[in-house]
Amino acid sequence: MLVNRSKIIISDPHSMVDAPIKISAAGMQPQETVTFHLIKKINEERYLASQASFVADPEGKVELDHQAPIHGTYCGVDGMALFWSMEPTVKNALTHVLDEKYNQPDTRDELSPQTSLMLLETHDEIVAHQAVTRHWTSNDTVKQTVREAGLIGNFFYNKDLKPRPGIIVVGGSEGGMNEKTAALLASHGFSVFALAYFGVENLQKQLRDIPLEYVESAIKWLQKRSEIQAGGFGIHGTSRGSELALWSAALFPEITAVVSLNGSAVSFSGIVPWSNDPTLPPAWTYQGQPLPYLQPDNPVQLANECKEMWISQKGNPFRKWHDGLSANIDWLERATIPLEKINGEVLMISGSADESWDSAALSEQGLRRKTQNDPAAISKHLIYDGAGHYIGIPYLRAISPDPGTKQQLAEASVDSWKKTIEFFKQRLCT
Repeated sequence: MLVNRSKIIISDPHSMVDAPIKISAAGMQPQETVTFHLIKKINEERYLASQASFVADPEGKVELDHQAPIHGTYCGVDGMALFWSMEPTVKNALTHVLDEKYNQPDTRDELSPQTSLMLLETHDEIVAHQAVTRHWTSNDTVKQTVREAGLIGNFFYNKDLKPRPGIIVVGGSEGGMNEKTAALLASHGFSVFALAYFGVENLQKQLRDIPLEYVESAIKWLQKRSEIQAGGFGIHGTSRGSELALWSAALFPEITAVVSLNGSAVSFSGIVPWSNDPTLPPAWTYQGQPLPYLQPDNPVQLANECKEMWISQKGNPFRKWHDGLSANIDWLERATIPLEKINGEVLMISGSADESWDSAALSEQGLRRKTQNDPAAISKHLIYDGAGHYIGIPYLRAISPDPGTKQQLAEASVDSWKKTIEFFKQRLCT
């Protein structure tokens, strides 16, 4: 009887979420077809899964870094595509193997390690399996809950307590804290404050009327921490949080490096239900006054059209809403955030196929003003062709309404994350 000696080889079964790993298999027959499966449990009923089939080389090996699948959930050579090409699936024979061997407790801590199961299939039989655990925090990172000075957030710093460059991270319209980005940045040599500004505890329930003094308080709080290196701060904002990041940098000279991810250099109104109300509230205020925004007057017809699209689930009301508001050139100019007042540099990251708003054009609107006022400014705008609104942390599931653009989104996330870290190191670590 022929003994199957197939095995999965993973370079690092325990690794950081943003770190690439090498995946291969050995022990197959030459030219044998094998299928890799990757399965992850979300909860008792929901799973994510991906798969890719390969033909073993003359030595009976498959290396995902060097071979393209003959079919699967992705195309082309990509050693990490099993991670980003995962899609929802239901319970089946493969998920049963995961539950049987690596049943994970249900946890509400979004920074808990993520364990997936990789399986190797030949001739309709599972011949090998290997757990893969991805970590959000490094062993050297400490997480401190912050509920003081009116601030709500979590502070991530190195356990050696040495001073490192400080970064504030703010999320978007989902509210709460963007802990994942903050935790990963901390693993790259920064002291990072994941700052909530609405949607949790006693903060504003909606993204509206957010005082910029709140970020100013966060800066002052960080300046007192021994884990913070003297000098300028960085700030990272995603989507609507990019407006907060850019406004903060324009108002507070302590901020010398800004990353705007899937964002806008034009300030929009606060987020409230579409209605017949004659006015829209501001998203941001300073010294008790609204900061300029698109737009105080509610375009009622547009609001009702977007509301109907939302109810009927037909079309994209968010893109329609933002495009409609930004069509008013006069208001667009007034609502452009004054990037020329920023005491430092800006990195903009946009996808050309952003589903929520025209991030590329809205970001360029502000960068033009900064360049016109300071021709020597070296601020940069990365625009990724075909990528949508969910550029972010690499190797996570690529979420796109168009399955054909998932690869562009995944590639954009890998490249932009690398350049985000480089940008902060160049601007803050000198």
